[in-house]
Amino acid sequence: MFNQRIFKTSLLAVCVGQALAGVSVHAVEAEGQAAAENMEVIEVRGIRRSVEASMNTKRFANAVVDAVTAEDIGKFPDKNIGDALQRISGVSVDRQYGEVSGVTIRGTAPEHTRILLNGQTVASTSWYDLGPATRTFNMELLSAEQVAGVEVYKTPEASMEEGALGGTVNLKTRKPLDLDAHTYQVSGELSQSSLYDDTKPSYSFLGSWKDDDSKWGILGAYSVEEIVDGRHVLESLSGYYEYFPKNTGTGQESTVGAWGIGSQAFKAERERTSSQVTLQFAPTESLDFTLDYFAFELDNPHVNHNFLTIGARGAGASDVVNNSKGGTEKATIKPGYASIIYNPVVRNAVNMQSDVLNLSGKYSGDTFELSGVIGRSTSEGGTQGGASSWWIPATDDGDRIGDPAFPNGQGGTDGGFTYDATGPYQVWLTSLDATDASQLKFAQEANYETTVQDHDVTYAQLDFSLPLDGDFFNKLEAGVKYNTSDFERVAFNRNPKEVIGFVPNGNFSNWSGGVFNGLHSQSSGHTLNSYAYLDTDKWWAFISDKYAKGELVEVANFGNTFTVSEDMLALYVQTDFSGENFRGNMGLRYIDTDQTSSGYTRNGAAVSPFEEDASYDNWLPSINFAYDLSDDLILRAGASSVMSRVNYSDLNPGLAIEANFGSASGGNPFLKPYEADQADLGLEWYFTESSMASAAMFYKDISNMVYSTQTVEYVQGCGPTEPEWNKCRVTKPQSGGDGEVLGVELQLQHNFDNGFGFISNYTYVDSETVTPGGDTQMVPGVSENTFNTTVFFENDYISTRVAYNWRSEYIGVGSVQNVLNDSYQQVDASIIWHAMENLDISLEGVNLTNEVIQSYDVNYGLTQNTIEFGSRYYLGAAYRF
Repeated sequence: MFNQRIFKTSLLAVCVGQALAGVSVHAVEAEGQAAAENMEVIEVRGIRRSVEASMNTKRFANAVVDAVTAEDIGKFPDKNIGDALQRISGVSVDRQYGEVSGVTIRGTAPEHTRILLNGQTVASTSWYDLGPATRTFNMELLSAEQVAGVEVYKTPEASMEEGALGGTVNLKTRKPLDLDAHTYQVSGELSQSSLYDDTKPSYSFLGSWKDDDSKWGILGAYSVEEIVDGRHVLESLSGYYEYFPKNTGTGQESTVGAWGIGSQAFKAERERTSSQVTLQFAPTESLDFTLDYFAFELDNPHVNHNFLTIGARGAGASDVVNNSKGGTEKATIKPGYASIIYNPVVRNAVNMQSDVLNLSGKYSGDTFELSGVIGRSTSEGGTQGGASSWWIPATDDGDRIGDPAFPNGQGGTDGGFTYDATGPYQVWLTSLDATDASQLKFAQEANYETTVQDHDVTYAQLDFSLPLDGDFFNKLEAGVKYNTSDFERVAFNRNPKEVIGFVPNGNFSNWSGGVFNGLHSQSSGHTLNSYAYLDTDKWWAFISDKYAKGELVEVANFGNTFTVSEDMLALYVQTDFSGENFRGNMGLRYIDTDQTSSGYTRNGAAVSPFEEDASYDNWLPSINFAYDLSDDLILRAGASSVMSRVNYSDLNPGLAIEANFGSASGGNPFLKPYEADQADLGLEWYFTESSMASAAMFYKDISNMVYSTQTVEYVQGCGPTEPEWNKCRVTKPQSGGDGEVLGVELQLQHNFDNGFGFISNYTYVDSETVTPGGDTQMVPGVSENTFNTTVFFENDYISTRVAYNWRSEYIGVGSVQNVLNDSYQQVDASIIWHAMENLDISLEGVNLTNEVIQSYDVNYGLTQNTIEFGSRYYLGAAYRF
């Protein structure tokens, strides 16, 4: 029987030899095709083909590379790119709203993973107004249907763009000259989440054409994906601190906990749109041009209902039980004014979009190759407009917060409650019935932040490659790349015109749309799982009229308005080497970065713009080495220096104030990039054409780690009243911490002759960071243990897959305080029926067991969040013609 593995190895050797001899790539491909036509080639389809293609990418790479390959047009193995990446050893993912939003590679936080599209940066913004402005491309934007494959580089090469501390993810799309002349596919799908009873449609199209001589080609793709999604959360708000001191007279312990506890029901109606147009022109075998245009957009209008019990607004506490860390596990809060608040937030203008225009060209001469890329990517995003109202017990004093009829303060009688913070938050209301809308009234249309983000990236790159005739060095590469990045975030605070009578008929019974039942179904105990909720359509019509009349006005929030501009110049040189049974590359990349951070400073009522300049450079050497111990056994080693720039929001020179919470946050424009020296050693055994076992060890020595520090100081306007301004909790980043990561990756995959197969991997990471204050903790976002396995079966009629992933506990990323997340597991499954030669019917399920994410505060050992995403189901059909 024809051995496909030997054929592929031989073809690779032919390509390398011909390249060294100066023969064009197109000529080599033609010879390889002619040779293949005279051989018995076994065509592998479906999941098995995907597994083999991914494995061969890993096997023949010089660096440590893993891959996920689409089985066919529009048949990427997962609903989300991030879901597919977690099947790779050394990779774990971060979920915020059901879908994967960040990727952790080899013991580093998600923002230190570099995500590229066809090797280039994609401008990115976010829709979440309370989240940090990061550099990573938001995977919620990209439909998996358009992706042909994903490569994960765990060790860098000098020719690759810098910026990854953990690894680089390269998303690869299709080109028309690589496909058959007439390739078309249409697909449709229905989706539903278990949290909400709404069914939404999705559809996609891909078409590709080329002429008979394969000189001209055009590809177009378009997809629209809709889903009603969300999450149910039992959460703490605004950090942990002491809000009632110890009473020496009564012996009552101090009360240390979160500002408030919330029972949240978040619902979003997402629509994701992706477009691609690719033109390819190859007038000769040695010349090739490609023009790509991509457009991605996510509309995410949503409503966040939150019933809050606020200990910090109570009149005192009794029956306080503290743990050994001084955190309050249980307490009864005495009623105070607005110590219970129902806070529905309606966000209708929530959007983020990115586009990419990219022109690349390559000329393969007799003795050299020259290639270049120029492009631009822009992104806009943010959360604009909306409504955020506070409804409080109807028996609380006054018609609104700060009612002038109560100059000595306002009080309440029905805002008392008892809470338990030892597990998922449990709350017992003293007298209020949360399901009775008549027991609540309007208090204020709250101040909140609107953000508008813009990101503009331009780049120009020139690469030169020269074959060498030496016995050791066989290719020399050199190149230059110039990048510019301009990120701007403009923030507004809405200051409603607080007048009595803002809301006619202010009792909540006039505005309620019903009662939630069955929230937090996966959390045991006395959870606050039922309460009356707002009729959001009726309320939004009312609020829109207030905007039109000028009674709701947005004013600039200068403290969270900033710009970060960067000019980056990179030079590199790299050489490939090979000899008997070994190959590899070595190189050096130099990067010079000039950075300007602009913001605003406040002096009393005066606001003045200012900017800070910073610059730094980095020398990044790298070497990758592969040795063939036998035909099937490869030893790999690598060493390199890497860097990763800090988040844009960490460079904000201003100070953003949250007056309602008595807190403020800012950045530090002089933060240096993260840096790391790393080493890698691995062994790979390819024991059949589609099976392998591998083990690898890796080590990272990280410096310039960034930490959030919190101080209590005087900040004008920080707090509901002036006497509280000197108690403002100010959070800012600082660098100087060090960290170490030591890990082991194990991978095993095998295809059986009966149609069954599996892919499994396990990763152990021992990560440790030392803060500038000398404290030791795990690297944020990193689990010590992760395990993933996928079991599949396929024949001529069906293709099935069950995927399981698990990660051990990890420190939360981007939290106000250090948060420890419990271990998390998830089960996904799919079945595809090949109903006709070109027609597939599919059924897929994500998070079938409706797992939750449980987190705890590290400092005080108290509950932080309990997040339930629900299960998602998809029924689809795809036709190829």
